[in-house]
Amino acid sequence: MAEGAIVLTGGRVAAERPHGCYVEPTVLADITPTTALWRVFAPVLAVRAVDDFEAAVAAVDDSVFGLAAAVFTRGLASAYRFAEDAECGQVAVDTTTTGWDVHLPFGGFHDSGTGYREQGEEVLRFSTRVKTVAVHFGA
Repeated sequence: MAEGAIVLTGGRVAAERPHGCYVEPTVLADITPTTALWRVFAPVLAVRAVDDFEAAVAAVDDSVFGLAAAVFTRGLASAYRFAEDAECGQVAVDTTTTGWDVHLPFGGFHDSGTGYREQGEEVLRFSTRVKTVAVHFGA
């Protein structure tokens, strides 16, 4: 790629949609903070190595989106702290962000979400309309 990222898989125009802005699911490596694809909401997984914990959280939060992030670590305390600090709707630890169980709430923060979760018990708030009625009995 022109910006130095390496396409590990995918990256071609989707065969079933040759006349639109559609690409196959894609995995990119050697992403930097200035790579335009670092801030794209698409079926693109951007793999970016960072130097330390603070840089990992900063990398996740360096976007208007906030659907999901993954962290690979040897320390559970760091994983919990990352899950707390990262501004996104879903966090995966030592695995990718694919394959979420259909019973888990799904959705993102910022420009990646509506504020509601689409599955699990959270969907009840999204799918329910609450009405309050006050009735006074008596004189």
